[in-house]
Amino acid sequence: MRLFTYLAMALLATSSTAYAGGCESGYDPVDVVQHIFNTADHDEDGVLTQLEYEDAGLQVYGVSFEESDLDADGATSMQEYILLYDFHHPVDGVDGDTEV
Repeated sequence: MRLFTYLAMALLATSSTAYAGGCESGYDPVDVVQHIFNTADHDEDGVLTQLEYEDAGLQVYGVSFEESDLDADGATSMQEYILLYDFHHPVDGVDGDTEV
């Protein structure tokens, strides 16, 4: 499962055409990000703990768990994860346009 997560994130990280409505590969990047989040959420409670985040290897993409926990409540929610995606993959230079 880690290999899939790694490959999916690598695809997103290298895609210069990724945007909320879709991309040249035919995959909606937000669907891929949500799938990665849900795969990492082992207990399916809707948030990633530090252990889940690190077990999934998500920190290798340059964002630590602490940085992903935007409200510092000890967990990363889907909304926080999508906001991070938007920040690192702006559409035409505009951040934060994806709705969760």
